[in-house]
Amino acid sequence: MKFSTLKIGWRNLGRNKKRTGLALLAIGVGQFALLASNSLMRGYADNIRLAITGPMVGHAQVHAPEWRKERALDLYVENLSGVMTEIRNDEAVGSAAGRIYAPVLVAPEQDAFVAVVVGLDIEVESEPYGMLSGLDEPLRDRHVLLGHRLAKKIAAGQGDEIAVVGQAADGSLANDLYIVQDIISSPADLINQSGVVMSLANAQELFVMPNQAHEIVIRTKQAGEAEQMVLRLGQSAALAEMEIKPWTEIVPELVVILKTSDYVGYFVVVIVFIAAVTGIANTLMMATFERMHEFGMLLALGSRPRRLIRLIVIEAILTGLLGVIFGTVLGYLFVVGTADSGIDMASWGGSGEVKDMAYKGLNLPLHVFPRLEPSDTLLGLVAVMFTSLVASIWPAWIAARLEPMEAMRA
Repeated sequence: MKFSTLKIGWRNLGRNKKRTGLALLAIGVGQFALLASNSLMRGYADNIRLAITGPMVGHAQVHAPEWRKERALDLYVENLSGVMTEIRNDEAVGSAAGRIYAPVLVAPEQDAFVAVVVGLDIEVESEPYGMLSGLDEPLRDRHVLLGHRLAKKIAAGQGDEIAVVGQAADGSLANDLYIVQDIISSPADLINQSGVVMSLANAQELFVMPNQAHEIVIRTKQAGEAEQMVLRLGQSAALAEMEIKPWTEIVPELVVILKTSDYVGYFVVVIVFIAAVTGIANTLMMATFERMHEFGMLLALGSRPRRLIRLIVIEAILTGLLGVIFGTVLGYLFVVGTADSGIDMASWGGSGEVKDMAYKGLNLPLHVFPRLEPSDTLLGLVAVMFTSLVASIWPAWIAARLEPMEAMRA
């Protein structure tokens, strides 16, 4: 390809600045839409992934067989301390914590309300991504934390004494009095709606479950290590009778959502494709008919038809490339501009009360921090370059079939 052909193609873009500008704007807006939507979906996928592998589910869980299906109080992990030791000895494990879940009645005064006691390892669950991450002070003995919606429903506040009544794992009556240490807002919807959080030791005492728990939540050091860790632990004698599953099997519906979000960009590429074809094809067709006389002179002076084809293809590629650059700049400005503050998608609904979305007991934050991968830019670039070539076929075919004398008379 001769440099003069490239130079002429570049010069021709400025012949009709308004028309070229509109084409660049159409392509740029399409590329911006692609990057903006992909960045939002990646940010939201990050929220979902953190919600899944963070406070509620972890990277893997250990239960007694059938507990996840029946949620029966007497289906528990035996020899909790021994099982925990075996789990923590695995090189991939970052942390592990036992939990107890038990339905109860809570009475702050005379009226009783249905609630769920959640017994937690306070030290582990207070770490980042734990159920009590950000807890201001350690939970004291014989004190509890109430989910903020439960506290509002039963009209209980900090310092109040509440009675907790339920059934113990051995069938006896479980009842005791506890002091409300604080009202909390948790990443887990279960706790917000009906949770009475107490230490694991207090819960074991209340429900007669010495050295036992209903669930062990495991978080790995690296997110991608969960599958191999589960395979290793499954071969351990201490966990031979237990059910151990990675998070992908515990919440498969959310895994599908994560995978689906990766394909949103391909839908937006269709918009980019339409914008590119419309803008570039229209620009090139108009430019071709306006320059019939010029093309006729070039053919009469000895230019070959394939040089006219190259000229039109170059103009199409330059138009597409400039449009992609314009849209990419806008897209990255959008991401950089929202990197610190993020975007509160909850406000799009017109209500300031909703801050997250609950699904399967998980709170999925609606405050998104947009993020882009290099592949997002490349996807738009490839799409526009391809459509630029497609859009140039018809104008190039017309130019290649021109008869010099007829074209000069045009």
